[in-house]
Amino acid sequence: MTNSVSNKIEALLPALKPLAKSGLRDGEVLITSGGFEDRALSAAKTLSCKGSGCAVILDYSPQDARNKVHEIVSVLRGNGFSRIRTSEYDRFNPESFPQRLTTSLTELGADKVILDISAMSKLAIILCLDVCREMNCDVRLFYAEAREYGPSQAMFEHAKARKDLHQPSMQVYTGVKGVIRVTRLSSVSMQGQPTAAIAFMSLNELLTQALLDVAYPSRLFLINGKPPDHLWREQATAWIHEQLRQEWPEKDNPVFLSGKNKGLPRRTTSTLNYRETVRTLLDLYWEIAVDHRILLAPTGSKLQAVGCFFAKALHPDIHVEYPTPNGFLDLYSNGIGQKWVGSFGRLKDCIDSLRHIERRARLSVVP
Repeated sequence: MTNSVSNKIEALLPALKPLAKSGLRDGEVLITSGGFEDRALSAAKTLSCKGSGCAVILDYSPQDARNKVHEIVSVLRGNGFSRIRTSEYDRFNPESFPQRLTTSLTELGADKVILDISAMSKLAIILCLDVCREMNCDVRLFYAEAREYGPSQAMFEHAKARKDLHQPSMQVYTGVKGVIRVTRLSSVSMQGQPTAAIAFMSLNELLTQALLDVAYPSRLFLINGKPPDHLWREQATAWIHEQLRQEWPEKDNPVFLSGKNKGLPRRTTSTLNYRETVRTLLDLYWEIAVDHRILLAPTGSKLQAVGCFFAKALHPDIHVEYPTPNGFLDLYSNGIGQKWVGSFGRLKDCIDSLRHIERRARLSVVP
């Protein structure tokens, strides 16, 4: 039952499709972010309109001189966008951001949204999607891969040979600022029960460790990422988290004991196909939610964060916390790779339909 229901939900979610060029739909508003990566400009360069386009740009604070807000505005104006707004996103205290975004979208008359997550904070991705769910916007998701991601495979192999996972050349962050909570993603459900934390492996296990230092969970479930390319990164993130994983019971984080994947975590989802993350999180939810408070940390890829949104939206009793990096090093990524788009339709309607199907199948009742 468990796998068949989750597989059905996965199949109902729209797949991402390759995108070359696209125009805005009538009444569609672009939400993008003024990050520092090259791909922060991808949506602005790819999307065009006929002179009446609207956009909201997340303007990150604390300020980073590398951020590309002004460049994005210039490119958007050149592509026919006439109504452009910026909305402050405080990475260390985003509590008030959802209301500001709601106000901007309402004033722009947003009925449809195309959300560009290419250079967006993972917590911001979830918050933007949740605002769109609340407003029941017709949502498209835009994502541009980077051409190259740091660190390089050579850097990883060098660090592994030296058994030095904290080698500076392996770090894409300048440290961990703290663990962020936002009211709309919090839950008081199951307080007093033991906490089960779900986190994603990344190139910095300090993100997970920061979460553990604050939450003190009784169980930890780690999810590794499998990139469509750069497959060595799956091995790298597993190696970086190996010591941490071994500090917890093996039954919650099993690995392959033989074959070509020997030593790699069995619980792995695509860093690109968000639907795999939704399926895995739903399976975990129904396995542990009866007697645990679930704490979910979107510490993986941006599209794994999209999967986290759907799990949270389907099960509001999931509590979300985010260990946020203090800053980012220049080797984070460069270039613009393949671009993708996915269409969810009206997001609240989509979530309600999935919830109805899941609960009817799991509980054999109609809510």
